[in-house]
Amino acid sequence: MEENFYTSSKISPQTIQGLIKKNNRTAFLRFILMYSLFLAMGVGIVWSWNQSIILWIGFTLAFGMLMCSLFACQHECIHNTAFKTKRLNQIGAFITGLSYVYPSIIFRELHFTHHRHTHEPGLDPEISLGGKPLQSVISNLPFYLTWLSGFPLFLFKIGMTTVGALGMPEFMRKKVYPFISSEVRLKLVLECWVVLAVHLSILGLSIYVYDGFSGLFIGLLVGHSFLASYTAAEHNGLPHEGSIVEKTRSIAAPPFVKFLMWNMPYHAEHHSYPAVPFHALPLLHEEMKTELKHKGQNHPKFHWMVLRKTTVGR
Repeated sequence: MEENFYTSSKISPQTIQGLIKKNNRTAFLRFILMYSLFLAMGVGIVWSWNQSIILWIGFTLAFGMLMCSLFACQHECIHNTAFKTKRLNQIGAFITGLSYVYPSIIFRELHFTHHRHTHEPGLDPEISLGGKPLQSVISNLPFYLTWLSGFPLFLFKIGMTTVGALGMPEFMRKKVYPFISSEVRLKLVLECWVVLAVHLSILGLSIYVYDGFSGLFIGLLVGHSFLASYTAAEHNGLPHEGSIVEKTRSIAAPPFVKFLMWNMPYHAEHHSYPAVPFHALPLLHEEMKTELKHKGQNHPKFHWMVLRKTTVGR
């Protein structure tokens, strides 16, 4: 995505040009580390199924956290900012999405629409369905807790992937998934079939070979619960109108979370200049931090704020 969605009075065009330079080495090292750990935790889940509940819980929680890192990596890849070449980014987006049931073409179509219509009810697919606004996930306690369970996010992805594999019928595309362009339909069908084939194979293994493989689906649900908790803070509770820095929240996160999530906590910075790769976002933050409208709030503070508002009303 080459568009910018904010013009900073503090940053020169020359500075931006310096920041958008890509770096294969940084992305390769992080991808290899995170994906290797993700696979290792998956093996641990299957192995520990009938061994130790403590070990199984540990492997499952780690698997869920690393799934979030794959989401962050896929996010960079669909922006073509993880690696230097478009082909490497496409491969990275495909592999990561294959691992947690999120076809890269669907993610790209949805996410680019989200960037162009950030937090606009009826237009932003993160807060809309079929072109109609959805009730905010933090509007009341039942909605909020249901969202944090990870079920809505996981089921939404499974639904999109299944409809995609069925050819993304035009009436479904127009009525439910208008953010998906008809031009990508053929590639979308093929990718969705591959994603479903992999996960149906795992389901088959869990039924006919060893039930420990079913633990991987529990791990994915745990990961989607973590991801739902993480992404809830990015725009919820902010205005639906105004500049991108007014509608987007950067998160105060510890170094471990920034590393795990490929610097996604610098969210307002990313929305302002999506072409800036993840490794340059800390530098971009230093350049525009005085212009950010929402900063300093971490995830615990955000969720405590939501719990207060949905229980005692303040």
